[in-house]
Amino acid sequence: MMKRKGQFSIILANILVCSVVLAGCGSKDNGIEQSGSANSGNQGTGEAVIEPLGKYDPPIDVTAAKFITQDVVYPEGQSESKNAWEDLYKEMGINLKYDWIVKGTDAQYFQKLNLSIASGEIPDLMMVNSSQLKQLVESDMLEDLTSVYEKYATPAVKSVFEQDKQALQSVTFDGKLYAIPKTEPMIGAQTPLLWLRTDWLTKLGLTEPKTWEEVLQISNAFTTKDPDGNGKADTFGIALSKDIINGYPSLNGFLNAYGAYPRIWKKDASGNLVYGSIQPEVKSALAKLAELYKNGELDKEFGVKDGSKVAESLVGDRIGMLFGPSWASQWPLQDNKKKNGAAEWRAFPIPSVDGGNATVQMPFGASFYYVVKKDMKHPEIAVKMANLFMEKLYGETADYLKYGVDSSGITVAKYSMVDLFAPDKDINRSVNVAEAIKIGDPSKLNPEEKSTYDKIKAFEGGDLNFYGEMYQNGPEGAMMVLKKLSDEGKVIAEGYGGAPTDTMGEKKATLEKMETEIFTKIVYGAASIDQFDKFVEDWKALGGDQITQEVNEWNASQK
Repeated sequence: MMKRKGQFSIILANILVCSVVLAGCGSKDNGIEQSGSANSGNQGTGEAVIEPLGKYDPPIDVTAAKFITQDVVYPEGQSESKNAWEDLYKEMGINLKYDWIVKGTDAQYFQKLNLSIASGEIPDLMMVNSSQLKQLVESDMLEDLTSVYEKYATPAVKSVFEQDKQALQSVTFDGKLYAIPKTEPMIGAQTPLLWLRTDWLTKLGLTEPKTWEEVLQISNAFTTKDPDGNGKADTFGIALSKDIINGYPSLNGFLNAYGAYPRIWKKDASGNLVYGSIQPEVKSALAKLAELYKNGELDKEFGVKDGSKVAESLVGDRIGMLFGPSWASQWPLQDNKKKNGAAEWRAFPIPSVDGGNATVQMPFGASFYYVVKKDMKHPEIAVKMANLFMEKLYGETADYLKYGVDSSGITVAKYSMVDLFAPDKDINRSVNVAEAIKIGDPSKLNPEEKSTYDKIKAFEGGDLNFYGEMYQNGPEGAMMVLKKLSDEGKVIAEGYGGAPTDTMGEKKATLEKMETEIFTKIVYGAASIDQFDKFVEDWKALGGDQITQEVNEWNASQK
């Protein structure tokens, strides 16, 4: 079994500056050093010049595989291989040559990547999931990035991993760093909230829910009392897709109301880590969902509908309640507002069945990772792309409207090959924007925050393209609700931060598939609620107990 280092030590290396003996030193183009090859030697010393944003001269060719989410759009004349980030890479002397590109779901991307891994033909640079990372490390197919991270990573990049130390732990095998984690501010990206059609509440004479019982009453009313006023029984209380755990929309928030936390490891009263999906609270939540399904409060066909299909129902005024992340206001709820100007959505804390606000779950800060093929000539490429991302969005040469989110609301940052974000970025943005709006002075905002401020002001001026921005990041938006929950200690994070254990690599995918299948059958009524107990027994016997042991060995090493 591999040894897993308890904590990856982040060493802040001094960044060497250009010596006066180097020709061309000091000239810059668009914030990128123009001082010759990024790995050229110092005259007379033979030492490498470390340039975290240095240009490759001559340019280098880098093969890559790329994943693009299905919601990404490009301005006219741009594409996956021709856009602001691709232009920036070329300026840096990097010619990306894509072996293949997947635009769709991450499952489609990783399925294609599995075929590449099986064939032994992988690109120089790619994004992988945790199982693929472990497989590639064990197969000795990846470059050790420990040294290039220490030498090349800028203070801005290192600060991200100082805030999220578990991220680097998760890519450390035998004390060596094998990937750059794709970190996300998960509190904004996946932590669930209760989104409600407040115009439907008003129409039906209902008030904003303070208790779980009121939430259930609203679901029933949205299903049975014709909130859209078309005289047909064609509305549902709660949105749900086939990806019922960790999908969009998922059951996570609903289960959190019952004190259940699917697919994360959490500490029990004795300090040991336990798997959330097999706890008895899950059974209670599934029993209630089966009841709601039988009552017609869930789409009868949710088991075959992905997030895009559910979004069509939300946009089409067929669903009035969504347990979803902060960004739901941007997609698809903004589209609902633009289609139906009377539609109004707001985010609320999820009430607990025990009273007060439920504690909601936040997944691990990095689910995906950027890796470099073994023996690639320039393994620092992944680190330098991470540096470039942080610089162009938040550094001295930042141009957020060009490389982040443009003036029309298009998220240009998604075109980047490598990206990462600080864990508290989204909450800090909303707090700072709210203060700027309150005092009427945006001068202290960073470029990203100023962009958000401008969009909210545009919405206040009547531009519905920024409805989603207002109710995600505005003073009364979803992020401010999440800040309040965080301040109250009502957000629980994934408790396991190590690299995938040996048994995880072998069994995790199978166990999660079994979990999804039985949960779906129980909700459908195709399996009795007592089948949950059989699922727990099977989960333990088929590898779950061994994973639990391995996870707690890691947990003990952190004390």
